[in-house]
Amino acid sequence: MRTSMGRAWRGGLAATLKAAAGTMAFCAWVAAGLSPIGPAAAADPVEVKFATISNTSDEYALGVTWSTLLDKTRSGITMEVVAHGGTPKLLRGVVDKDWDIGIIASPHLLYARDGLFMFKGRAEDGKYYDDVRVLLTLESGVAHYLTRAGSGIRTLADLRDKSIAVGTPGGFSGTINLALLAAHGLDPAKGEVKAQYLEYSTAMDELRNGMLDAVYLWGGLPQGAVASAALQSDLAYVGLDPAAMESWRKTFPAAEYYDLVTLTPERISTAYDGHLKPEAPVVSWTTRMQIIVHRDMPDDVAYRLVKTLWENIDEVRQASRELSIMSLDQAVQSASGIIHPGAKRFYVEAGVMKPQS
Repeated sequence: MRTSMGRAWRGGLAATLKAAAGTMAFCAWVAAGLSPIGPAAAADPVEVKFATISNTSDEYALGVTWSTLLDKTRSGITMEVVAHGGTPKLLRGVVDKDWDIGIIASPHLLYARDGLFMFKGRAEDGKYYDDVRVLLTLESGVAHYLTRAGSGIRTLADLRDKSIAVGTPGGFSGTINLALLAAHGLDPAKGEVKAQYLEYSTAMDELRNGMLDAVYLWGGLPQGAVASAALQSDLAYVGLDPAAMESWRKTFPAAEYYDLVTLTPERISTAYDGHLKPEAPVVSWTTRMQIIVHRDMPDDVAYRLVKTLWENIDEVRQASRELSIMSLDQAVQSASGIIHPGAKRFYVEAGVMKPQS
């Protein structure tokens, strides 16, 4: 009887203790913001929208990979990636909270604050852009200038009395290219060169058909539209005169954010599988892009976003050739805005930034 009663008592006690332990564990899970059915199931995930320029851009590829990583690592964040057009629109969308994340060239934020170029009259009070914060910067492309092989056009200075597509309508590239043409001694206003604003596909078609002498395109190496056209036509790169470029940098606003880049014949030939074979190095320019958010983004969300990205950077690098050069030690290089405090926390932990910077 004692034994039987002892077993029953011990069994009852064990069950009671087990239930109590379960209750305490559940309370601990709840207190920690977790769930007994999985660490990511405690609450609804934070949803963010990343707006990029186009669905063929390297930034779009970055967003898709980033979104996958956020799901894979159970970060508690879900990311929707959408294409919404030019960087001025992406910038205003972040300020107005139409989306959570956008991308803009580093110097463009300075132009916006000063009301210059395409931002003139849009927000005369530069404080409109004070709510912008930066998550990271990245090198994402280079300026490409193309002509038909055998045209004799080697630099922009050779375009006198000729025509060039300087960029897409509404974009900022035309502003830069008109200034670069002037630095090479050509003034479109005086008819010394004919400058047109065209979409990339239309520009490449007109180049192949002989309606244009040269085109400008922005993108990685290889650039998609160039790669496609090179399969059908013999093309050649047009370079910049380094002296003219340096002259331009002395007069153009925020020129310190633009860098000269030299594309070697080997690099170009490899990028285009031998369909483009320059005889000499090609001088061009590049600028870094920065991924931006609103200052109201919670610090922990910004922290988890950059932490997930950089701790899985090897997977990001596989998304495109341009993204393959992303490096944590350059994560905030050439940022023209304030680094979001949540992102800064990660960069301080990673040794990229100093606490007082």
